[in-house]
Amino acid sequence: MKKVVILSSLLAAGFSLPAIADVKVELSPELTLLAVNGSEDFGEKWYSNTREVNLNDGDNQILVRVEKLIPQAGDWAKFNSKPMVVSFNANDEIVKLSPAFKIDGIQAQNAFEKDPKLDLLTQSGNNVNFNFAVLPGSYSVLTGYEKALTAYNSKQGNAEFLPTQTQSAPVANTTIQNVIQSLSGNVEFSAVQSDFLSLSDIERKKFLQWAIIQ
Repeated sequence: MKKVVILSSLLAAGFSLPAIADVKVELSPELTLLAVNGSEDFGEKWYSNTREVNLNDGDNQILVRVEKLIPQAGDWAKFNSKPMVVSFNANDEIVKLSPAFKIDGIQAQNAFEKDPKLDLLTQSGNNVNFNFAVLPGSYSVLTGYEKALTAYNSKQGNAEFLPTQTQSAPVANTTIQNVIQSLSGNVEFSAVQSDFLSLSDIERKKFLQWAIIQ
């Protein structure tokens, strides 16, 4: 119980919602957000099923997939599509991303798997131009998508979506170990919180992955 309280407080302290930006992307209920601008560390995914994401004006890229229960032979089966890369340019807009057709049965699922298509529309129903690709390469929920995304963006020449030197630098294991030792020892919570807040986003992610499985 003590660990749950500490983790909840750390999440609240360290992963606040981003400020409102110039472009808002809303996702239809079938879509799950996997990465934003080449990174899986977009904040909200740690504690909510993200239905929208705020971005800056200009070029942006999101990685999504369809996740939906499909009726099959009197039962239900989970359909997870392959991850799809959507790159677009927008300014001062609210746009909505959704499958181009309704996926409500096995035939529609098969059609989407064979030829996946998405729509990106403004609030007034106008189409937003975007580049679309099924993410190539090897990936999984456990290993993540950043490596495959980096390879894809490198090949496509999308330098703006490649990891920065800071993002690609090795995680400081000694800093994380200090926080782990703080949780294990008899210390004030304020010290634990202070150590946690001193971590980078990548370090926080690694620490939370460790803490959740303990």
